[in-house]
This record gives sequence, structure tokens and C-alpha cells, in this order.
Amino acid sequence: MKVTALIYHDVLADHGADDSGFAGADARTYKLTETQFHRHLDLISALPSAVPLRLAERAGEESSGAALLLTFDDGGASAPTRIMPALRQRSWPAHFFVTTDRIGTPGFMTPQGVRELHGAGHVVGTHSASHPARMSSLPYELMCREWSDSRARLEDLLGTAVTVASVPGGYYSHAVARAAAQAGIRVLFTSEPQRSVRYIDGLTVIGRFSVTRRTSDADIVSLASGSGAAAVRQRLAWDTKKLAKRIGGEAWLTARRRFFELRRR
Repeated sequence: MKVTALIYHDVLADHGADDSGFAGADARTYKLTETQFHRHLDLISALPSAVPLRLAERAGEESSGAALLLTFDDGGASAPTRIMPALRQRSWPAHFFVTTDRIGTPGFMTPQGVRELHGAGHVVGTHSASHPARMSSLPYELMCREWSDSRARLEDLLGTAVTVASVPGGYYSHAVARAAAQAGIRVLFTSEPQRSVRYIDGLTVIGRFSVTRRTSDADIVSLASGSGAAAVRQRLAWDTKKLAKRIGGEAWLTARRRFFELRRR
């Protein structure tokens, strides 16, 4: 099975404050306005074969065909207030990945907001406990704790098993996947732009395609329809960025933050 999973983050009011998700110029590039977000949903709904689905736990293992999944990272406050109502208008399910240490803090969902998403039929999963800057660089035991602590917090809130997760910051590695599997995760979303589903240590691993405020309408249509053009461009850019991350480490993060701060000015 080929899966096209799109990564969204926060949705802000058209002329309002930056009131959802992580702060900073870098994070803001991943935040859409309500007008942009609704336009994306309209473009997707106009495609006859692109209907967002709810992920089955063993996605693709015994299936063929293609699937479109909508995912939202971080657990920002806009999830139940702006994103969920827009999805409800179309009866579309989505997947929300929550940074559990941020629950109830400014800019992030309250416990009630997390429960509302689950009660509306959306998949709620973990985006780690603390959203470490470089998940793949953590000691293995700490990786396991990030997954297990966040799972426990969500399961306590929702009263049900939580077995789906996404990797924060795009820092995926085989060790990150093994730690997730050890912590009881069964499906792990990465930020690697690919449609093929992989299986590692009993874990279903699914890549995703990033959506930012600069993503064009044409690219949304290309990705959601399953065509190759936008996907190939993201893959090429990802491979270049992955090499820079590996070589640069913390210096890469610092340079990236400075770049976005300067561009915002």
C-alpha cells in the first residue's frame, strides 16, 4: 500500500496573534492561516480519489492501493478550536500528535481539548513528552522514556490505549523506531517524504510530506492526488537537509534558527 500522509501543524486566525503551538520564526513557517488551511481542504475535496482516511493499526500490511492521511503535529491550541471544526464540515478524520509536557500550557491544548479530539473520532497519538530538539541524538534509555511517559499521560487522559506516534523535529533513526516499539508504539510517523510503508521490529513506519505556509496550491494538489512532481522535490530537499543535519548537529539547529529570524525581519 502507498500512503500519502501530509504533516500540518497549527492554524492561526488570519489577522490574529501567534496563539497556537511553539513560538519562534522557525515554528511559524509551519503555521497556516485559516484562509490557507480552508483552501487546502477545498483543493483536496475537489480531487475525486483523495478522501482522507483514518489509519488502521497495521496499515498496508495486507492491503493494496493508496491512502491519504492528514496529520497534525505538536498539539497546539488550534487543534480543537480551528482545525477540528473545519474537518467536521467534511466528515474527515485526522491524526493529532501531542507533545504531552505542553498539555495545558499557553499555546497548547488543554486536557479537555485532547479529549474532544478523541471523542470526535480522530486518532490521538504521542509526539514525545518534551519534544527534544534532536530526538535521534538522545541516549536510548531517554528515547524510551520520551515515548513511554507520553503514552502514559495520554492513556490516562483518554482511558484507552495509545499506540500511534510521530517523531518530533524530523530526527528519525532506527534507534528512535526501536525505542518506540519497546515503549508500546505500533505505528510511527516520520518526516521522511516517502509513500512506501516499512516494518521495523514489529513497528509500522510511515513517511510524511510537509506542508508549510509557503506550500503552493499546485503542490497540495500534486501530493494529495498521488502524483510524483511535488513528492520528488520534497525528497530531494529532504536528502540534502538530512546530510546537513548529520554533519552539522547542534550547529545546524543554530544556523536554521538564525536564518528564519533574519528572514522574518
